[in-house]
Amino acid sequence: MCRRIVVIAAALCAVLSLSGVGDALAAQGDTPPPLGLWSIGAASDITFAGQQSQVSLSIPVPQNLAPDKLRGFTDVPPFVTGGTVDVVQGDRVISRTPINPAPNSPIELSLAGVRVARNAADITLRAYLTVSGICQFDPDNAFRIRDTTLSFTGREAIPRSVAEFLPPILRKLTVFVPQQPTTAEASAAVGLATSVASNYGTADFDIDVASLGAGSLVPSGQPDSLERQIVISSAAPAGLSVENQNGAAYLVIGGPANELTNQARALTSNLSAIAQSSSAVAGPLHDAPQLTPEVQTLADLGITDQIVTSSAWPSITLGIDQTRLGRPSKDIRVQLIGTATPAANGSSPVVSVRLGDRVIATIKPDGSGAFNQWVDLPNNALSRYNGLIVTLERGDVKEGCGNGTRGSLSVSAAGEIRSSPADPPVPAGLGSLPQALMPRTQLAWTKGDVPDVARAVSIMTTMQRLSAVPLGVDVVSMSDAASSTQPAVLIAADGQGLPDGVALPVTQKSGTVTVHSSSGAESKVTLNPQVQFGSLQVTRSDDRSMLVASSTNDAADLDDLLRWFTGNASDASGDAALKISGRDPITVDANAVAHDETSNDHPLGWLVVVAVILGAVILFLIVAAGLKLLRRRHTGDDSAQ
Repeated sequence: MCRRIVVIAAALCAVLSLSGVGDALAAQGDTPPPLGLWSIGAASDITFAGQQSQVSLSIPVPQNLAPDKLRGFTDVPPFVTGGTVDVVQGDRVISRTPINPAPNSPIELSLAGVRVARNAADITLRAYLTVSGICQFDPDNAFRIRDTTLSFTGREAIPRSVAEFLPPILRKLTVFVPQQPTTAEASAAVGLATSVASNYGTADFDIDVASLGAGSLVPSGQPDSLERQIVISSAAPAGLSVENQNGAAYLVIGGPANELTNQARALTSNLSAIAQSSSAVAGPLHDAPQLTPEVQTLADLGITDQIVTSSAWPSITLGIDQTRLGRPSKDIRVQLIGTATPAANGSSPVVSVRLGDRVIATIKPDGSGAFNQWVDLPNNALSRYNGLIVTLERGDVKEGCGNGTRGSLSVSAAGEIRSSPADPPVPAGLGSLPQALMPRTQLAWTKGDVPDVARAVSIMTTMQRLSAVPLGVDVVSMSDAASSTQPAVLIAADGQGLPDGVALPVTQKSGTVTVHSSSGAESKVTLNPQVQFGSLQVTRSDDRSMLVASSTNDAADLDDLLRWFTGNASDASGDAALKISGRDPITVDANAVAHDETSNDHPLGWLVVVAVILGAVILFLIVAAGLKLLRRRHTGDDSAQ
């Protein structure tokens, strides 16, 4: 019997570990579970370009924790027979790990002994590959460590003061508001969540909104490791205070309506660093961005001087981010100043410039290898983020492994950048966000209850994560947003209460779905039975953009869409995103629909398919119910006989 109990317990533990329940048991103050690199704002795949290459990585380190290991799986080019990956910090080699050339081999890089300064450990990963036969390293044929995770040792320090409340790595934030939040409380929650998202940059973590118990200022549930809970209520004393519940810390932000927003913003302002006590009260803070920033050089976009050396073709990617320009932009011109390895052995090197897969310019360096040339980015190829790929293409790269001549390419951050405001934005629709909402946007909802606050937090934090600069947001009434000249985000979860003047690209009335193009053309499809959907739509009028979140009478469809949008906003395009329950979301380009209603790729064609499926299901249920009733009658007749 005892043996059976042990076996059952072991099996149960195995199931729990596989299901991830073990991670959920890491309470605040415990060692956190392994984290994906996305949690520190880095890509989950680490790419090493070339036979000898290096990648820099900055690891945020929460108090009382120490970096332990980087784990992942290797993708090795076929001509690579092995090699090593060194973890280097300064002039110290922290660890050296052999590379298994077999596909999908696990790899574990030790970080034990790295030095932590100012809550971060800056390291360099250096790959040295052994090769055989013909080889050609390029971005599509490189050594990679994919699905990388980061683990720590130690136990997280429970915060005792306002200054240390937000850790260097945040896994989840839950904002608690009263069951019937006031406009000030709701506004403070949205502003706080957006500011926290901006504070952590590209790091990915969950932000939830929940309601407090009636008359309570204490959050429900216990936070896990590297998770935080914040209570916002005008019933709490003015200021910020760290409280403790069952060994876990949470933050309370309180104050009268006219001060609550300032108190919330203080958490992510420079003032939080000097709030070393368990409570603090903020005074007036500077407003969020009001004007479009002046951008004159690549350095203003956050680009530093770039230099790369390779035995293949050296390549540098310059990120031209419209959110850094602070507005929708067109006619973007970039001055490329730099140097390239001079021609050797009769080769004729050129510097190619690509935007995506499109070559937009070629530059011939002078005899010393220097170049200085303006490059125009085609308006029809622009996106929110434009990766300008500058590559030194040389004819002296040999195919034999180790036989190539190393070449260098550099680009100066002093190069100028010029652009013009784009009206309408380029690209249009969802691709114009968040730059079309900058520098400040207004936010309005029809109800303002806790679910509406959660939707607003979801939308604004998603917008913030797409932006390299902080977004300003002001919560106003629906009527004020409708009459304003500023960009706006409107939330009507059940589709009711939108201002009459808001013209959406996709509408439904009495079963007829209509797509309206910017030129006034329409495309219609009538569905029976009607199909309900949630939608996120971008409309533009009077030189301003509006993002409208609504549904055709079911807020659950909108909530499903928002969950999808959180992880897919960077790739979303078109004028509208639609989501039917149980179906994958689609995006609709209203102008494309108007141009070709008869196309096989008609974006509303799937609605017809769904309607047919729903009709077939309903018909099947009716027939099945009829047959069941008929069988019951036959059974009753037989028993009567």
